[in-house]
Amino acid sequence: MHVSRLTLKDFGAFASADIELGPGVNVFLGANATGKTHAMKALYASLRAAESNGSALPLRARLKEKLARVFLPADAQIGRLTRRKAGQRQGAVRIVVGEVELAYTIYSRDSSIRMRRKSLVDPPETIFLPARELLAMYEGFAAAYRQRELSFDETYYDGCIALSAAALRGARPEPLASIQHRLEKLQGGKAKQRGERFYVGQLEAHLVAEGHRQLAVLSRLIANGGVQPGRLLFWDEPEANLNPQLIGELAEIVAEIATAGVQVICASHDYLFTQTLSLLEQTDHAPIRYFAFLRGPGGVTVSAADALGELPENLIRTAFLRHFDHRRQALDSV
Repeated sequence: MHVSRLTLKDFGAFASADIELGPGVNVFLGANATGKTHAMKALYASLRAAESNGSALPLRARLKEKLARVFLPADAQIGRLTRRKAGQRQGAVRIVVGEVELAYTIYSRDSSIRMRRKSLVDPPETIFLPARELLAMYEGFAAAYRQRELSFDETYYDGCIALSAAALRGARPEPLASIQHRLEKLQGGKAKQRGERFYVGQLEAHLVAEGHRQLAVLSRLIANGGVQPGRLLFWDEPEANLNPQLIGELAEIVAEIATAGVQVICASHDYLFTQTLSLLEQTDHAPIRYFAFLRGPGGVTVSAADALGELPENLIRTAFLRHFDHRRQALDSV
């Protein structure tokens, strides 16, 4: 089952947002500081906390701990995640998966959590890929994170742990096997771990271009089963550090991963990435859904569409059209 809805009330920049997610690719678009990453992190932290993994802690305690480690508020005070306004504040998060849900309220005064619904006891497994790639930072990072206070949120640690899993025996089922092979061709070889260091092909990850390392993270997670049908992949700015020639290919790969049964939620600022996905809307790929995050005087609002051209406002497209208008005016004045 896929996550079908995320509702945020007075959480972060959101006064009220009801985000109806699709089973395929979900693309968050908007200017900086409109809450795209916050929405993904709220969903990710909640789903990870709902995985008990044999923990003796009650769900409320696991939520408080995971939110603090994913968002890094000062002194781990998750009450600071509520929307800033006068007086005592409270923020609410609600997640729906199929017929079950998880809902809770955060109070600003004492950073406490009150559970409202907790029928979600078997959430889909998730992977969160931050904008900064993980292969080069992997060596020694997990051990340092466990022992010291680092200025990295826990998505980096979780990602490194996911990368460290050994590759599964045999080839991955189609279409994941073809996607993995395509990625390995683009990045210059398989992503392999030797001791505490990753290699891409015959080169140490540190010697490989950062964009290729970004691709290698995804191919490694396909190889070791971190990305597989029934799971949820979060990816913050997948186009980061990629040459434009590769961005279009990556958009196609993301759509193919969703077709394989992986729900994808990503945030993007890239024109080529979003336009390539738009060209795939009428193909046999999994459905693609777009969300525009817009900041207004009452906070951030979110609107959705099943086609990129149907969004009420697309700031990426607007910026490029403005650029081409300026370029034409400059040429006309020569």
